[in-house]
Amino acid sequence: MRWLVRLIGSVLVLIFLLGLMVVLMPKDRVAQMAADRFASATGRKLTIEGSVRPSIWPVLGVKTGPVRLANADWGTEPDMLRAERLDIGLDLAALLSGVVKITGIEVVGPDLLLERHKDGRVNWDLSPATDVAAEGSAPAQAAPGYDTFTLDHGRIRDGRLRYVDRAAGQAITLEDVALESAIPDYTGPVSLQGSAQINGQRVALSATVAALGAFLDGKTTGLDLGLVTGRSRLSLVGTAGFDPVQVEGRLSADLSDKSALAAVAGQTIPDLPQGFGRETLALETGLQLDAKGAVRLRDLAVQADGGQITGQLDWLPGKDRPLLRGDLAMGAVALPRTSEDSAPKAAEGSGWPKEEIDVSALGAFDADLTLAAQSIDLGSVKLGQTRATVALDRARAVITLRDAAGYGGKINGEFVVNGRKGLSVGGDLSFAGLSMQPLLADVAGFDRLLASGDLRVKFLGVGNSLDAILRGLSGEAQMRVGKGELRGLDVAGMLRTLDPGYVGEGAKTIFDTMSIGVMITDGVAASEDLAISAPLFAATGAGKVDLGGQKLDYRLMPRLLPKSDGTGGVEIPILISGAWADPKIRLDLEWLARQRLTEEKARAEAAAKARLEELAREKLGVEALEGENLEGAAKRRAKQALEDEAARALGRLLGND
Repeated sequence: MRWLVRLIGSVLVLIFLLGLMVVLMPKDRVAQMAADRFASATGRKLTIEGSVRPSIWPVLGVKTGPVRLANADWGTEPDMLRAERLDIGLDLAALLSGVVKITGIEVVGPDLLLERHKDGRVNWDLSPATDVAAEGSAPAQAAPGYDTFTLDHGRIRDGRLRYVDRAAGQAITLEDVALESAIPDYTGPVSLQGSAQINGQRVALSATVAALGAFLDGKTTGLDLGLVTGRSRLSLVGTAGFDPVQVEGRLSADLSDKSALAAVAGQTIPDLPQGFGRETLALETGLQLDAKGAVRLRDLAVQADGGQITGQLDWLPGKDRPLLRGDLAMGAVALPRTSEDSAPKAAEGSGWPKEEIDVSALGAFDADLTLAAQSIDLGSVKLGQTRATVALDRARAVITLRDAAGYGGKINGEFVVNGRKGLSVGGDLSFAGLSMQPLLADVAGFDRLLASGDLRVKFLGVGNSLDAILRGLSGEAQMRVGKGELRGLDVAGMLRTLDPGYVGEGAKTIFDTMSIGVMITDGVAASEDLAISAPLFAATGAGKVDLGGQKLDYRLMPRLLPKSDGTGGVEIPILISGAWADPKIRLDLEWLARQRLTEEKARAEAAAKARLEELAREKLGVEALEGENLEGAAKRRAKQALEDEAARALGRLLGND
């Protein structure tokens, strides 16, 4: 046991000697050395206030009082960095040999201010101060330069970082900052791990810089960066530099945790369209960020809601607005509705939505995009395979469709949304071979017309809501459809029986062709040339459709086709009026009575005229020539009689018998 007693005694003596060494060591010199190293690394004065206390556990070294690092002379605050204290670790082996060597520095409670001036200067643009020896340091211990600065271990805890960009008018604050790193070789690779809270959301960081010195000098060097917040992750492997800012590499991101991203961004993220990341969103792309701020994404592959978007995008800074340019291909896309009531409600008779449509985002940037999609759900209109171009210029978007599939046919033309002064929408669209029932049901809530045909429509509407736009709509339209049926009305049955009850469920009108032209003024579509050809009747029509009020006021003029024996041919007007979701349909029997009275009057007048002509022939010998009426014949007969009498008188005067 004697060897154990000697061992314990030796350890106690060693601890005593170490403690005595720490107590007696030049603590101010250690603090000044740390200050010199900070000044050397930053080019700014580092002030260590208060007493410097020795520390044996958990790290051999010293603890300082409050620390301040001077800001740039143009900064808004005198200090760029303030900290509660520094914990400075020392190399035991070097200390036993009489050399003070710093192995680690822990900064407790730092408050770091990063500022960008309006003219572009930044306060973290630091210059080394290797030519001036720090106060109190021996000439032989002059502060080392950048290339000799090393650190076995560095740590920051309980920190705060504030970033203020006065040129862009932006400010970001990071709380509860924690960082840990080491600098074994200032010119070599350095790894960093850390975390912070942004707007209460925790963000974790990991980074590896291939050459720290070159990176801090603003030069481009290798970078492996990773960020994690909530369930969202981002990684970048490539090269980067910040004087000027340049990045090139491969970017991967999972952006599905939108609540975490919204907290970090400090604003609400709007609901994304189905197919654009409403539920899940991840991307993989080549990234290029140049010195002018242009961002280019190449070989872009986005996984969104189970679908994929591929292509390329460019974000190019401009004098007035940035430009988004690209070519994208995607699967099924469903654009979001502003509310559950955004679709037309004609069936319920509640009118069009009156909520204000916000198109302010159109002025944020310009765009030149080519889009290809397997299908697009616009809410009220659904398209199949679609290829379109989007040109956005000063808050005016022009969407051009080329052979877009929809409702069994093809759609071509332009649709314009102009947000420069309020909101206006317009278009010039051609629909070929479309199935009218689903189209009219989706657009206007009218599902009674079953037929396929062509439609051409030009329109312009102004207003900040769908209701206002439709109430002020102007334009024109032409429609022509082939064989089909109109449900809810049996025109032939009404004509045969003069019974207005041939309406409602189960009633329908079969036709061969239907065509109509429409002029739209102040939200009212007027038509005078409706033409329907059917197996049992032919019809014309005229009237108005109030698009804003969803009302009809139309007169249909059908005539039964005559039978082989010449009978039939009855014509009776059908009046259609009221809400187009549930119109009132009735026979215009008053018109029929007036028409019959007019016909009876015409027949009576014709009979009287015939009798007069007969009496004129019998009594006066007046016979009307072809194309001559009775009055003309009488005048001609009187004139002829006068001429004959004048000839006889002249003969007597000349002595002729």
